[in-house]
Parts: sequence; C-alpha cells; structure tokens
Amino acid sequence: MPASKSPPPYYIVGLPEEPLEAAEAKLKFERLSDEVCRVFPFVEEIRAVVKSKKPGKTHARYEVSVEVYTPKERHAFTEEGYNLAAVFDSLGPKMKRLLSSRQSRVTASHGDALRKEPEPEGEEY
Repeated sequence: MPASKSPPPYYIVGLPEEPLEAAEAKLKFERLSDEVCRVFPFVEEIRAVVKSKKPGKTHARYEVSVEVYTPKERHAFTEEGYNLAAVFDSLGPKMKRLLSSRQSRVTASHGDALRKEPEPEGEEY
C-alpha cells in the first residue's frame, strides 16, 4: 500500500475573482513552490498573500507578499504589478537567489573549518 501523500507546504490567500487571472496566478505559484520545495527540501511552508487595489474603474494593481518559512528563519518577498501572473514570475528568481545564497553559505565549505593551517615548525629555508 503506498504511503499517503502529505498536503503541499504552500498556499495562496486573496486571489482575485476573475477566474482566468486567478487560475493562471495559482498555477504559476504552484509551479514555483513545487520547484522551490524540490530544490530546497528544508522549506517548511510557503505562504502568498495577494492584495488588490482597484482605484475607480481602472485596471487593478496587485501587491503580492510571499513568506518562506525554514526551520531557522523566515524570508519575506514583496512584488507589485498590474498582471498577477507576471508578478509571480518576477518573484521566482528573487526567491531562488536568496534561498540558494543561504544554502551555499552552509554547503560551500562541505563541513570543513575555515581556519588557517598552522605552519610547520622546524623547516626553515
């Protein structure tokens, strides 16, 4: 019997009521979250909050805040724009860059200490 699959560690709040725009944004966020969780397995949760501002009858402006929770830290990302899918596209590289720089600090040394090696004594030239 296969093991039960746990629910994904990401969710999105505040999607707009327009079905096409909401579906496209949700798909982009799910793909981005899947990729981030696959590459960085230490991510515990990813939360996106979408706020829309629609002054008058003009096109809505979206503000997206994404928080990535890891065992030690919380990383926050914010982006604004008129196209919700494009906002999630621009958040992707920011999230990957920050998380990979955090990971590289830990794994770059491969566990080796960054100390100076003592010079051998008694060998003079």
